[in-house]
Amino acid sequence: MAEVITFYNNKGGVSKTTTLFNLGVYLSMQGKKVLLADCDPQCNATELFFASSEALDDPAGELPGTSIYQALKPRLEGEVGRIDVSNTKLVQSPLYNNLYLLRGDLEFSLAESYFANAVNLAITENIHEKNTYISLYRLIQDLISRHNFDYVLCDVGPSTGAITRMTVLACDGFFLPLHPDRFSNQAVRVLSSVLKEWTRKHTEILKTFEPFKVRQFPGNPALLGVVIQNFKVHRGDKVKKSYLKWQETIQATVRSSLLSNGITISPKLNQEHPFVANIKEVGPLAPVAQMFGRAIFDIRQEDTTEASTTGGAYYGAVWQGWEERKSDYRAEISKIAEKLLA
Repeated sequence: MAEVITFYNNKGGVSKTTTLFNLGVYLSMQGKKVLLADCDPQCNATELFFASSEALDDPAGELPGTSIYQALKPRLEGEVGRIDVSNTKLVQSPLYNNLYLLRGDLEFSLAESYFANAVNLAITENIHEKNTYISLYRLIQDLISRHNFDYVLCDVGPSTGAITRMTVLACDGFFLPLHPDRFSNQAVRVLSSVLKEWTRKHTEILKTFEPFKVRQFPGNPALLGVVIQNFKVHRGDKVKKSYLKWQETIQATVRSSLLSNGITISPKLNQEHPFVANIKEVGPLAPVAQMFGRAIFDIRQEDTTEASTTGGAYYGAVWQGWEERKSDYRAEISKIAEKLLA
């Protein structure tokens, strides 16, 4: 049975897209068929996916495949009751055979008002709004059925808006990405209230669905774990004390604000140790990986020419340092994947 997963935090800049993309590549390398669904109007996952091809070279050109907005537009505008996914064209990665994309769309921001109306009016007898409310979930599930995906990874923005809301509610579970700092700690406190309100309202809406024979959906994503990342270490791989202090503070906040506050928790999560991965700052590896559309752990030696001041590829001890960072990063991504593969 396929799982629909997201990385969600209402705070921006916590490496949601990077981690999601790398997890998608890792799972695809394990023989799993993976769909990246870019549900963020910023389209960063789409940019990263197409960076390995020439698709982005022509700014005025149309990208391959159907965008998420193009797929949903006939339903949002009321032309059809349900999307026919046989008309939705996905894009296969040129680098990773089992990885596919439902690409993002800058115009997807226009869907915000449609989904906001659906959230407010689906509780009424308005069948049009009920169909809109369930449209994103239906689209994802129908794509799973048609293409036999093992995992769908949904990239979302850092907002609490209607698009993000409907995407998160369409997921089975979510990872919470954080940085070890004050702002992430604050975001955890807010997140608990946001998720509880979303699921409470969803439960109320579902009560009105049955007389209309409209398919319901759970709308109760479970916390799969916390991913702390972008922290710095001393030489010798010792985590800097200031970062450790914030990790301890955030762990306490996760326990008090999420684990003990009515949020659904995955049975796979060890609540005593909710951090499922600790990703160190990767320095120049991230921008180099972005240039070639590769996973950070899959950077090639020849790719380092883009980081070198001499224009030549790194070798010897310098390249060995990159290899060690890649290996460390892969090990942490594998820990996240284990929560899904278990």
